[in-house]
Amino acid sequence: MPQVRIQVLCGPAAVHPHRMGRSTPAGRGDWYAWRLIGANNHELGRSALSYSSYRQALDAFAELRAGADRLVRQPVHDRPTGRWGWRLELGGVPVAASGRWYQRDQDSLLGAAKFVELSADAEPAESVVALQSRR
Repeated sequence: MPQVRIQVLCGPAAVHPHRMGRSTPAGRGDWYAWRLIGANNHELGRSALSYSSYRQALDAFAELRAGADRLVRQPVHDRPTGRWGWRLELGGVPVAASGRWYQRDQDSLLGAAKFVELSADAEPAESVVALQSRR
């Protein structure tokens, strides 16, 4: 049975990580980000920022996990669609974001709680997912 895992993504600056809600790292070169994948292969959440290296992405997830008791959930509401998401902050800095939209804020709250719960046992996936520009 597959486990909950941390999948690291890598892409060139041309893929524009800001389109996925992430900031572009300094230097504007390749970027890395993580996402938490459930045992059913659904994305449970993703990094709120991008990083300059694979190691920095994994270290950021380890920091999130170590500070799990200090994470603060911020609701995210998409007014045009009425859907809800979440963002987790650690010390006022965004560290994770929901991987999907929810119909109700209560469902978003449960999704964030499940993310925190499952992140405790997550292991890194064996490979990096390399994204490429579609141009």
